[in-house]
Amino acid sequence: MKIAILHEMLVKLWGAENVVLSFLEAFPKADLFTLIYDENKVGEKFPKNTINSQVFDLPTQKRYNLFKKQRLCLGIMAKSVEQIDFSSYDVVLCSSSWFAHGAITKPDTKFIVYYHSPSRYLWDYTNEYKESLWINLGFKQIFKYSLNKILLKNRMWDFIASSRPDIPIAASENVSKRISKYYKREDYNIIYPPVDINRFINFKEKTEKKDYYITIAALTEWKRLDILIKSFNIMSDKKLKIVWVWNYENEYKKISNSKNIEFLWYKNWDELTKLLKEAKWFLFASNDDFWIAPVEALACSTPVFWLWKWWLLETNKKWITWDFFYNENWEDFIDNFKDFEKNIENDFYKEENLLSQAKIFSKDKFISEIKGIVENK
Repeated sequence: MKIAILHEMLVKLWGAENVVLSFLEAFPKADLFTLIYDENKVGEKFPKNTINSQVFDLPTQKRYNLFKKQRLCLGIMAKSVEQIDFSSYDVVLCSSSWFAHGAITKPDTKFIVYYHSPSRYLWDYTNEYKESLWINLGFKQIFKYSLNKILLKNRMWDFIASSRPDIPIAASENVSKRISKYYKREDYNIIYPPVDINRFINFKEKTEKKDYYITIAALTEWKRLDILIKSFNIMSDKKLKIVWVWNYENEYKKISNSKNIEFLWYKNWDELTKLLKEAKWFLFASNDDFWIAPVEALACSTPVFWLWKWWLLETNKKWITWDFFYNENWEDFIDNFKDFEKNIENDFYKEENLLSQAKIFSKDKFISEIKGIVENK
């Protein structure tokens, strides 16, 4: 059985890329495809010689080579994914958040798409995306009409492309709801992303809890770290560590109190594990599809604090592995934070319960479920 693995962009190493690594672990002889590849950023995990040669002739790759900005490639991603020739493959296993699910395959090729989400910037985050381009300010209003036309065209293509997969897989219940709403498909499976639980459980360095709290996030306008930072500005006696990558560093630093809020660049796995294990608990600051970091925190015996909503209801157990606040505007954050802190001090969250919950999302379980779908005739 000849298998191709397709992932949108190999330009960073985060949760979606861990999914691809697990795909490759399950099928080590598979050929790897992507629309954009950056050896400097991902070459350690995805060496250039493992990337199929078709990738380097794609319009997206050529444009990225010139500008090193993946956003500038959005307009030609649909064109590029349709150019890849998968005619010699029995199975195409795809990891998609944007355009990869639009690949064209032969009728007898099994096309499996693992959806991290339908494209956020085309659907539920489209207004936030437009605001991030500053189209609502000053003279840039003149670009608003053109951008809306482009988004509409891409949205139509995206909906048509959603019918191409033979087997859609949702990364969570949260994602499955978007697949139903935007793509009108109900034939999906749900498989949670892989978490390398053993890497955290078997960490050899001795650690002990310290007096700080931690969050891990890309610094983008959608992660809502601004509200988290403002809360810790008020709670100036509490220490917050933000482990981050991406943009918006200056914007967030401007609103932070540097005395108790520390920004740390993305760490290697050992450093990150140590930070998670020594934190009092993990804070999460956005509505994501399935953010792996809170599950990794559980594997480090660190409980989670976040809003009583969204996918964390799937991955955590009420008052066993996490605590929460209720108001989406964070109006009750500080009061509930203080209650949660008392529970931590009273050893309310047991290590064995945290570890047991984390193991539900193990990489071994993920690989077994994916192999079952790929190999099932």
